[in-house]
Amino acid sequence: MSHRAFISLSCFAAASIWPRIVTTFEWAMLSPLERATQASFCGSPDHAAYALLGHCAACWAGSALLIATGLAVLFTGRQAKAIPVKQ
Repeated sequence: MSHRAFISLSCFAAASIWPRIVTTFEWAMLSPLERATQASFCGSPDHAAYALLGHCAACWAGSALLIATGLAVLFTGRQAKAIPVKQ
């Protein structure tokens, strides 16, 4: 497996778990009162933002960005060249 393919595969894997990471950080940043209110019957919904198919905009944007990065790395045909620095 080439270096580019490994980086691309890593981006795709990160895109698949991104919604869970966002949810975990959101839950970790809640205060105890907010957690109790959210878990109660009359509490607020899981996401304060508009949810599409069970996920908020941050989940979709993060996953899309990681997928785009993975595709860009995978389909880039040339190697990056270092810029010489004059001393």
